[in-house]
Amino acid sequence: MDIFANNFDDLSAEDMVVLDEYFTGFPYKGAGYTLVSNYAWRKVYCLNWEIYEDLLLLAGFNCTEENPKVVLSMPMTKNGHYDKEKLRRAVLYAEEKFHASGTEFRMGMIPDHMLSILEDSFPGEVIFQGDRDEDEYVYLTEKIITLSGRALHKKRNHMNYFKKTFEYETRTLSAADEDVVMKLVRELIDEKQPDESEHDEQVVTMDPEEMKTLEAEESAIRETIKLMDNPGMYSVGVFIDDRLVAFSLGERLTEDMAVAHFEKARTEYRGLYQIVASEFCKNLPSDVKYINREEDMGIENLRQAKESLRPETFVRKFSAKIITK
Repeated sequence: MDIFANNFDDLSAEDMVVLDEYFTGFPYKGAGYTLVSNYAWRKVYCLNWEIYEDLLLLAGFNCTEENPKVVLSMPMTKNGHYDKEKLRRAVLYAEEKFHASGTEFRMGMIPDHMLSILEDSFPGEVIFQGDRDEDEYVYLTEKIITLSGRALHKKRNHMNYFKKTFEYETRTLSAADEDVVMKLVRELIDEKQPDESEHDEQVVTMDPEEMKTLEAEESAIRETIKLMDNPGMYSVGVFIDDRLVAFSLGERLTEDMAVAHFEKARTEYRGLYQIVASEFCKNLPSDVKYINREEDMGIENLRQAKESLRPETFVRKFSAKIITK
């Protein structure tokens, strides 16, 4: 069901160089607008791409679903600017490609600060719709490091308990740590641990769909850890008695924002999630003021956990329906 000529399964070294120009060519802010993220999830979302009039067109769908919906993300630029006529032609070209393949045309994952760019190319011809489940949480890195303030006292108490109770060490992870990272990931899946349980620790039994999601994530984590030696990648591992008990993997998004793509921890250690989040932010360069901790996917306990950390702002994402005159 590929819409475009190329897919992420067979990227050459030259392709990676070209694509990187587009993924780093504009402050998209959304966690899905990085080459690492798309490469890591390529086996789950069947991503395909094409360059049209100097814009990168990227489409994908969930390969694990029986009747998946193919979505075009916001076309990407490599020079930091959008020409409204070029963007219009590129989107209409993509629409033709969708229809030629017998697929309904959909646009999605458009960050809120880019809506006006698309609207300028389609004045009065575009309808936007938000999806709260896809909004990404953005925090001040300093706040995640210290958990300062009255509203975060419970989180801070958890972190302080861990520091006082356990002897631990932290270090940056590399591609050489793939086996130890994946061992922890597999242990958590086998034990049916919840995904990113930042709230009070508890064991949650996974239903088949949630298990499928965790196994897809396992694949993406493996692909990401292989890239940890690349510039702009950030990580931390927390070890107790030389055993990895938590980790966080991410990368730079913009000049002042990074993203934590994956964060996993054993739940038997009270305060460990707070520690790994804090240590990850400590490892970031001093010019990274904000940390994007991605969306909650509509999972209620994950939403409560992310909201309880008091986000500074959100990267809100929209779908778009084009109605040409």
